[in-house]
Amino acid sequence: MGLRSSLVMQDGTMWTQKDGQTTVQINPNSPGFTVANPQKGPKVPMIIAAVLVVIGLIGFSIAAIVGASIEDRYNDLSTEDYTRVIGDNGTLQYDDADGMGEEGWYLLIEGDPKADSDRNGQADACDGVNFSITWGDATSNESGNEIDTKIARFDCDIGGDNSNEEYFDIEEHIIIARICYTLADEFGDKEHTCLNGGEVHVSNDGGVNMSILDLDKMYEPFVEELIVIGVFSGGSFAAGCCSICGGIVALFVGLMRFGGKKSPEQTIQFQSQ
Repeated sequence: MGLRSSLVMQDGTMWTQKDGQTTVQINPNSPGFTVANPQKGPKVPMIIAAVLVVIGLIGFSIAAIVGASIEDRYNDLSTEDYTRVIGDNGTLQYDDADGMGEEGWYLLIEGDPKADSDRNGQADACDGVNFSITWGDATSNESGNEIDTKIARFDCDIGGDNSNEEYFDIEEHIIIARICYTLADEFGDKEHTCLNGGEVHVSNDGGVNMSILDLDKMYEPFVEELIVIGVFSGGSFAAGCCSICGGIVALFVGLMRFGGKKSPEQTIQFQSQ
């Protein structure tokens, strides 16, 4: 005769074990088992969207800050280390080995670029002085300024073409010429046609001390720094774009789920036969 054990639950369900076999007798009045099958709501996608949007905005902010720093860095360029005094005459060596063009030089003299006491339309520092800017061994016996316009833009006039040049931190000096500016514009045109390896001769007949600002040497460290900043700024901007796009996708998924009905609870009813 085998051993028999029984267990009766509060709802009337009887579990019986006999000879290693288990049987279940369910009370007909038992409510049964309830199984919930909830559907995921919009909470997780919405959180992901918010996080990605915040990351994207941070990326855009970094790119904007870095972009602003580039402009500040340009405005703060110092000309002191790239300016040399040549006296009343000097020779400049033009070097453009890659043929891509050069920024060239500023020709400076001491004076106030806005001072015109005799109201002749020319800066006072230029009055009574003749300047010469020539290429190679070119010479002339003509009186007055001797300017080869193919290699230089000379202008001492108040409010003239050279007044629009960037003065950076230049003080108490006048930019009277831009020499060998050979970079092409958006149409491929170049203002000057200086040839690689050639020489530019600069002089005046009034004993006025002149200075030369080498723009290419001044820009070199700035351009190198600009490349590094540009890569970092571009990466931040790209990361911001990707994060914003990801946030939009996550937001869309969340909105699709928002307000959706959860699956009804399923009741499994066991009844005795």
